[in-house]
Amino acid sequence: MNAKSGYGVRHNSLESLGRRRQPRPRTQRFLPHKQLDQWPNPAVFKQLEAACMALPDVRGQQSRMAGDDTRALWLPDSVAFGPPAAFIDDHEFCHLHALPEGNLHLTLPSGVREHVVQMAWGEAHPSAAAGLLGSTLIMVYAPRNEAELAAVLAIVQASYQFARGTPA
Repeated sequence: MNAKSGYGVRHNSLESLGRRRQPRPRTQRFLPHKQLDQWPNPAVFKQLEAACMALPDVRGQQSRMAGDDTRALWLPDSVAFGPPAAFIDDHEFCHLHALPEGNLHLTLPSGVREHVVQMAWGEAHPSAAAGLLGSTLIMVYAPRNEAELAAVLAIVQASYQFARGTPA
């Protein structure tokens, strides 16, 4: 986990990420890719959304790749220096699905992505698994409490750094 990925994100940026407790939530394995249970409470989701929007230079807008109530995290040209694989669409690197689901879709570089999935914090997006979208795209499960919120925010930070093209 100490090696660097090919995209400037250090694998050890998430090396303290422990295994998510409890079984993975049920998900819809076709489009739209949804989390079907283990949803967050509104207070935790509000903290997640506020922390994501507080990342430097991040702009919030409606995602073009998800429902109308989905908030995309987007970077302006002046800081979006990551590789094309760091973005879902244009300069969108992550989006948050509205309650009740509260899950995220985001991009992560190889190595980091596999670690997040192995630790049961997320899963491959069905379109990525089918080769229709880049393999960097995954679902991250909604945080249900403060401890899970910290873990999910660390994952969002790794996606943000990937999109900026900056090391962890």
